[in-house]
Amino acid sequence: MGRPPRYQHAVVVGASIAGLCAARVLSDHCDQVTVYERDVLPDSPAHRSAVPQDRHVHILMARGANEFESLFPGLLDDMVAAGVPKLENQPDSIHFGAAGHVLGTAHTLRREFTAYVPSRKQLEWQIRRHAAALPNVEIVRCDVNAPRFDEERRAVTGVVLSADGKREYVAADLVVDASGRGTRLPAWLYEWGFARPQEQTVDVGIGYATQQLRIPDGLIAEKVVVAGVSKTQQAGLGMLFYEDGTWGLTTFTVGHTMAPQTFAAMCAVADEVLPATLAAAIRRAEPLGDIAFHRYPVSRWRRYDKLESFPAGIVPFGDAVVSFNPTYGQGMTMTALQAGHLRRLLASGSRHLAYDLCRATAKTTYPVWTMNAIGDLVLHGTDGPAPWWYRPVGLLFDQFLGAAESDPVLAEWFLRRFSLLDSLYMVPPVSIVGRTIRHNMSAWWAQRRTTAPARDPDLAPDR
Repeated sequence: MGRPPRYQHAVVVGASIAGLCAARVLSDHCDQVTVYERDVLPDSPAHRSAVPQDRHVHILMARGANEFESLFPGLLDDMVAAGVPKLENQPDSIHFGAAGHVLGTAHTLRREFTAYVPSRKQLEWQIRRHAAALPNVEIVRCDVNAPRFDEERRAVTGVVLSADGKREYVAADLVVDASGRGTRLPAWLYEWGFARPQEQTVDVGIGYATQQLRIPDGLIAEKVVVAGVSKTQQAGLGMLFYEDGTWGLTTFTVGHTMAPQTFAAMCAVADEVLPATLAAAIRRAEPLGDIAFHRYPVSRWRRYDKLESFPAGIVPFGDAVVSFNPTYGQGMTMTALQAGHLRRLLASGSRHLAYDLCRATAKTTYPVWTMNAIGDLVLHGTDGPAPWWYRPVGLLFDQFLGAAESDPVLAEWFLRRFSLLDSLYMVPPVSIVGRTIRHNMSAWWAQRRTTAPARDPDLAPDR
């Protein structure tokens, strides 16, 4: 570590949320930051063809909202001004189901729990607007063909652009690969004489079907409705109330099961996983536009942190490093945390930026990736190899979720951890474990007493 370097020019590949967050951080340490994006970027909240999943429900976790606000001051107020619902300590606005359990959130949470409910297009547009307003950040529509690698220096020195059939070299002190799950960085590393990163994967086989709705006023008090899949129910549902007064309804399946293909089939899923009042409200809704479909086959973590050598001048970022199971809604928050790592390392003057960033990213990725994998492989019934300890941990957590159905303290603990507020580790302290055991023992004893056969009064008493 040393004095923070000042870069003349940094290049970000991709104007995704990850790329824009990286550009914001770099703007404090660079004379000029250029973000190259091959897609047409709308000048208002709108869907983008290069983001096929943006029509589906995206949950902005409380931790993610805080992290985005630290990067882009005023972002949350701007979203609220645009009509984005703000749920401030309002647990009655949330219906949350996980692994077949509906958490007991119908009580006031003991500590502040604020959630924002923007559509993906609204959130991305607001972040892009804030990033573009920075005086030294420029967003350019252009395709990056490949980084330029200098073999003698063992470093990336810029990027080669492709436009109108011509190629142009642009020099850069630092290149950030925020090109998403389809990143070509592993192939580039191989071409430059480095090893490809190992990959950890979970074959989740998720299928999405999303329908925009208009639901008559007064039918639903909640603004966030989530019902996850379980071993016995391979279809789940997420529904959010958006800034324009419409609802986004996403039904999803796991295990490579086909997602619902019609609105009637989506309503059938709602009938199975939601309370009758919520399912009835969906049936009374007016569908808007066509159903959007999407597939997410595999969660993938590229272990750049385990490489023995890595070129200078380039860092992987966002989904180019790890793409989480999107049904948990944690991907955007984890990207914001990675931006925090980049900010701290640049400020500290890291001399091995790529190595330090990949290591820091791995430390925050591990607990979230592990708990997601346990949920997928144990609680959701996804096929695949797993360490022996996944199953007992998953079964114990299933017991915890069962207790959280009626215990608001346990429900709050889960929601705060699931939202990544208190810790990235879903490891309950002794007090929470004890409360869970007492709750489940009391429930077992109460059920045993109600199901015990009645004593025949004509029989002689026991002696």
